[in-house]
This record gives sequence, C-alpha cells and structure tokens, in this order.
Amino acid sequence: MGGRRIRKHANPFSVRIDLGTLDRLALFGREAPLEVEIGSGAGHFLWDRAIANPDVDFVGLEIREQLVEGLMKKPDRPKNVVYVFANANINVTLAPIGVIRRFHVHFPDPCFRKRHYKRRVVQPVTVRAMAQSLPIGGQIYAQSDVRLLAEEMATLFAADGALVAKLGESLIVPRPFPETTDWERQHEREGAPIYRMLFEKVREPEGPIPDIKLGEVVRHEDEVRAGEEKTLLSARSE
Repeated sequence: MGGRRIRKHANPFSVRIDLGTLDRLALFGREAPLEVEIGSGAGHFLWDRAIANPDVDFVGLEIREQLVEGLMKKPDRPKNVVYVFANANINVTLAPIGVIRRFHVHFPDPCFRKRHYKRRVVQPVTVRAMAQSLPIGGQIYAQSDVRLLAEEMATLFAADGALVAKLGESLIVPRPFPETTDWERQHEREGAPIYRMLFEKVREPEGPIPDIKLGEVVRHEDEVRAGEEKTLLSARSE
C-alpha cells in the first residue's frame, strides 16, 4: 500500500512574474524546439523527457519556488531542461509562434471551492493562448485523477476549434509517452483511475474565445462514496 496522496494547493495569483519571451540562447545555448510543462512539480517528467530527447529543450513552470530552486541546483540536471518560478496563467506565450511544439498539463489543482475556480490552469483564455502558440501539428497532453475536471479540460480544449482529440473519446487510455510524474506513478501503483487526453492543433483558432463557465468538480473519494450510495439505493429498491 502506498502512502496517502496529499494534494499540494497553492495560489497561482500570488506569483505575478511576467517572463515575456524567453532568451533561449541564454538558457540553453541554442534555439531548439520547446516543450513546456505547466506545473512541473517535482520535475521528474520533464527531466526524463530531456534525457530521452536531447534535440528538444524543456521548460517547466512551477509556482512553488522551493521546488524550482532545488531542481535548478542539482548538479546532474540535463542541460536541455530548466525550471522557472512563474504562474502559467500569464506565461503561456514564452516563445515565437511555432517554437513550442507541445504543452503538458499534469494533474492540475482542481480548485474544488467555487471561489477558486478562477485559479484553474485550464481556462478558455489559456487554451486559446496555447493554441495560438503551437504550430500546426503541435500538441497538448493533459491528465487528471479527477474525472469531472478531466472532462471539463477536454471540453475546453475541444471548444476552441483549433484542436482535435487524438486518443479517442474515452479518457481511460494508456499513457502516450513513457515518462511519468510522481503523482502518476503513485496512482498506477494503487490502481487508481487516471484520465488522459492528447489534443493536436489542426487549424488556426478563429473567432472569440469560447465563453464557457467552469463547473463544480468533486474529489475522487466523493465520487466513490456517491457510487456506493447509488448502488446501495438500487439494491434496496430491488
């Protein structure tokens, strides 16, 4: 049995750093294609992708400064990955259009309280910014352990009009990349569900940003409890 999963909450609006366009020559000594992870956490996913893909540069955005500092101080950090203390909600456009080939959004904070919905990473405006930054064929890979949040993210990605789903309608699919996050590995060890999606840009976004209101999501344990109560009520009615 693994230890109890504890979700680390943080307020992204407490971080107001505007990175602007990254100086890739200063960061990496070259100007290669980029992949950006929004909320890089412990950093293992990008770290492993950097080792496996030496011709690509990787940027992890994280609002917990101590995690960023710890990763950047590691002497064995691959030269093609950097971690930056920044709020992704205002730092999606980090490079000229077409340079960022893929965005990764792994297990974002569900922000369960209604007054915190605005803190969610995947919002109509951030989806549009990602879609505008990607080249045709560029991708957004996202996953969550909260079913309703995953469904909301998939709805927002699809609604923009520039992106199409590549893994089918089901969100219970094998991971499309070999690299994993700490949170993901723990879920897999416990057999807990993970909801995944991969969207690809097929056209340029047009028109106004979709006006979609973010909805209520529930914790996994609440979903389980609701399912058990539904089963019990069904059994009683038979």
